[in-house]
Order: sequence, then structure tokens, then C-alpha cells
Amino acid sequence: MQKSHEISHAKSWIDMLSAMDAQPKLTGILQSSRVITQQLAAFCRLQHLMAFAYTRKNHQQLLAETIAASGCDTLICDQHHYPALWYMLHQVKRPMLIILNQEMWTPDWCWQFSHHRFLCQQDLLSAQ
Repeated sequence: MQKSHEISHAKSWIDMLSAMDAQPKLTGILQSSRVITQQLAAFCRLQHLMAFAYTRKNHQQLLAETIAASGCDTLICDQHHYPALWYMLHQVKRPMLIILNQEMWTPDWCWQFSHHRFLCQQDLLSAQ
């Protein structure tokens, strides 16, 4: 996806989160693009949503422990971070909202994590 589309989608994702009846308590941003990470964080601030960006790609256990301890209930994850996401989803048992911002449709592997809710671009398009 082109960066300009990713940035406009970033705003749309955060607008969607802020419009939810149960707004997220804390949103984790797992993105390989620093520009997209900064945009998502800025849009969260504008909508008064708390967010943090996790930048260490090779510390899956630390990521899972950070997410578990923080009370994070929403993640926005790109494909580059899927290995860390899979590890974390096996560790964190509370239900979370996971936005797979680079996927058009929900990947098949998501069904093994039935206690989590997954959103992808098709959900963003249907909400507009």
C-alpha cells in the first residue's frame, strides 16, 4: 500500500476507534514505518486516545509482558510484526481488539485466537 493511502487509513482507523461505544483504554502501535507510527500516535492524541509505540522488533517476550502489564486492549499491527503479534496473542488471555492495517481481509490464522476481535481494511471500508 502506498504511504499516502496508509496515512489516510491511519486517520480513518483512529476515527473509528474514537467513535466506538467502548473506546480503547490503551492502543499499542506495532508498525515498521516510523512515519505511519508517528501518524497513528498523532491521530490518537488528537482524539484523546492513549497510545504507545513499540519499536523493538526482536524482543517478543518483552512485548508480551509489556502488553500484559500495561492493560493495553487494542493493537494496530502491520505484517512485519506478525511473529511478535502471534507470540503475544498466545501469552495475553484477555480479549483484545487487533487491527491488521495492511490486510484487506481477515487472515485465516486469526480464527485460532477466537477470544480476540480482528479488524482489517474491509471493516474500515464498511464503516465509512
